[in-house]
Amino acid sequence: MNARISIFFILAIIVISSILPGCIKPTEYMIEMRDGVHLATDVYLPPNLKQPHGVILIRTPYNKDNLKLVGITLAKNGWPTVIQDMRGRFASEGVDTVFRNAQTDGPDTLAWIASQEWCNGRIATYGGSALGITQYYTAGDNPPNLSCQFIAVATPNLYKHAIYQGGEFRYSLVKMWLEDQGSLYILPEYFDHENYTLDYWSNVSLDGKWQNVNVPAIHIGGWYDIFLQGNIEGFLGYQHKGGIGARGKSKLIIGPWTHGGMGKTKQGELIYPDNANDNFSFNLFVEMIEEYTMGAESDFDKWPPVVYYVMGAVNETNAPGNIWRTADDWPPLLYSEVKWYLHEDGILSREHPGNYKPITYIYDPTNPVPTVGGQNLNIPAGPYDQRSVESRDDVLVFTSPVLEEPFEATGPIKAILYVSSDCIDTDFTVKLTDVYPDGRSMLITDGIIRMRNRNGCDHWEFMEPGEVYKVEVDLWNVSYIWNSGHRIRIDISSSNYPRFLANPNTGEPMSRNTTYRIAHNTIYLDSMHPSCIVLPWIENSSEIKDFNPNKFFKHSSDANLVEFLDWEK
Repeated sequence: MNARISIFFILAIIVISSILPGCIKPTEYMIEMRDGVHLATDVYLPPNLKQPHGVILIRTPYNKDNLKLVGITLAKNGWPTVIQDMRGRFASEGVDTVFRNAQTDGPDTLAWIASQEWCNGRIATYGGSALGITQYYTAGDNPPNLSCQFIAVATPNLYKHAIYQGGEFRYSLVKMWLEDQGSLYILPEYFDHENYTLDYWSNVSLDGKWQNVNVPAIHIGGWYDIFLQGNIEGFLGYQHKGGIGARGKSKLIIGPWTHGGMGKTKQGELIYPDNANDNFSFNLFVEMIEEYTMGAESDFDKWPPVVYYVMGAVNETNAPGNIWRTADDWPPLLYSEVKWYLHEDGILSREHPGNYKPITYIYDPTNPVPTVGGQNLNIPAGPYDQRSVESRDDVLVFTSPVLEEPFEATGPIKAILYVSSDCIDTDFTVKLTDVYPDGRSMLITDGIIRMRNRNGCDHWEFMEPGEVYKVEVDLWNVSYIWNSGHRIRIDISSSNYPRFLANPNTGEPMSRNTTYRIAHNTIYLDSMHPSCIVLPWIENSSEIKDFNPNKFFKHSSDANLVEFLDWEK
């Protein structure tokens, strides 16, 4: 949701010195929406277009003028391209409602494009981050001229994956992004609707609308991306709940990337092998638009439904992982749930716990645990060493013995905790790390639960001080292999700021507290309260064949276009 990042995903800073901006000039139109608001829209047409053609639509909140090279390049290669400022942004009229009008503005724009003589009635949408989010909500209206979509690092549920993960407010992502866009005025509105209600949030969610989606799509995410779970659930929604035009026709690609990191091997403090780059997804996009907007034969339908990168230790000779694999669905059906239990003395073990005493720590909202990496925006993101925060008294650390053989987890990650507090509301956070032989504790993924929302984000249930509660903390999904000689670790605390807003422990509405309370929070780890993390174990991972996505395509339906726009070249 950052301008610099989104432009990267729109063919990622195309370096084409041979193209002069004067070769193809856009024509600007002010397209009227159903409520009378006009949106500024640039149309780039190929020089010698002789008959109606499939069209590519890009809608952006980051200024269409920044994407002129994209429009020029696509048009030069034969594709009519339409680039539009979203409502209330730059040259467009109206007030920025932060995606809440995408479900109508997108379809209205598609209808206008389809009425033009240069359009054959088939339109593809393209973009990442904010430019991908608007695509999801456009598809939810089932517009007849939408043919296919390329949706990178985005979410079909703004509430669940972007704003209130686990019920807690994603401070650095949302507040800092709104400030950067000049749209901070909407923040009080978000706080007024901190619980999920259909009357407010349905405009920015596809929940209950999947049957209206009737197009194939490429969904691209990153294991360290801010919207990882959104892309996964977007794929699953299209693939299994969508209309007949969508079911079974989507593709999911997940790499070891932060938001904006698809063209890089360095993620956080780690450097992955060269194969971690995405230098193949645009080939797949070309195959898709050739087939679904032009009726040409392509390899798109032969591409596996899921292609994912299995992460592993870096800079270790013969370490397992750091390869691409395929699957027929997500998660792969090969895994079994394995529980690693919390034991006394900071031990994490697959053995069931004994009669251990609970552990209590103090959580002070005025001194929260600082964020060190993770699925972030506007602050450092990706895999970072957690030792600087693991030394704090308010962080509980549980570590497995040294692994005698590799251990792979591929699929959904969750922690099951038995907890209590002397406050009516608080948070619990969980991090999953890989402890290298040199002691580094490298973050893999993390999650949070706001206790008042432990049984759903549509209502509050406050705690009774001292009562023990069983809660589940969602750490989203991952594919990772701990090498032999490494250790598995989880960190438990009650804050991770500024990634998440620090809970004041008072029970007051979001960001409305006038004071705070210091909480005494307790984790239980005895045989009656077996707190644990549940990992999706792939037992015989060495027997699974890897996949080279770069060798998949036997041909490209438009090799020149791929060569021109492949953002990794």
